[in-house]
Order: sequence, then structure tokens, then C-alpha cells
Amino acid sequence: MSSINRPLSAPVLTFDLPALTAELRGEDAYRRSGRAGRTLARSGRFRTTLVALADGCEVGTHQADSPLSLHVLEGSVRFRAAGAEQEAAAGRLLFFAPGDAEDLRAVGQVSVLLTLSAEGDDHRHD
Repeated sequence: MSSINRPLSAPVLTFDLPALTAELRGEDAYRRSGRAGRTLARSGRFRTTLVALADGCEVGTHQADSPLSLHVLEGSVRFRAAGAEQEAAAGRLLFFAPGDAEDLRAVGQVSVLLTLSAEGDDHRHD
């Protein structure tokens, strides 16, 4: 269901993440590029997006100007942080400070939940 036909904000929203991931993998965008995403919830400066990635799919360096978290739901992801390559498997939750999320690569069929807030929130580099 497209965001036009579903609420992105409400007092309570629930999601069947495995079913939504299967839907994403059936989309043309996923078949063409190996990735597809759907924003599940948005409220003010907060946003949560489900992303499906095919094995080997790379998401280039992100210069997000806000903190973000990445919850690996399925598969594993390789990423660079602090100058070293690391890997996180299903069940891991990653936090990245603004500008620190780099070069994400899917290992196997991957689904992740990306949560971020907009620039100007209370995170500070000291």
C-alpha cells in the first residue's frame, strides 16, 4: 500500500515487518536496483523506514546531518566506521552520529529498519 493510502502518523501504528519486506522484494525498484524502501512512520522530525536489500547491494556513503539508527532485521550488513570495515548481523542495532554512516553493503538478503531525526536535534559532536 502506498503512503498515499496509509497513515504515516497516528497515536499507534503497527507493522508486519516480514510481510512488508516481502512486498518490497516484489517491487520493480527492488528487481531493477536490488533495493527498495518504504517509510512506515513520520512525526515531525522523526522518520522510520523499512529497507530491503539484495545480496551485494551497496548503499553509498551517507552524509546524514542527523543521528540515525539501523536495526538489522534479516541478513547482515558490512559498513565502514572509524576507518575500519565492520559487520552486523540480524538482531544488531547500530547508532551513527551525524555524518558517520558510511558505505553499507548487504550480505545475503537483508532487511533493515532505518530511524532518523532531522538536522538540528540535540546531538552534538564534542
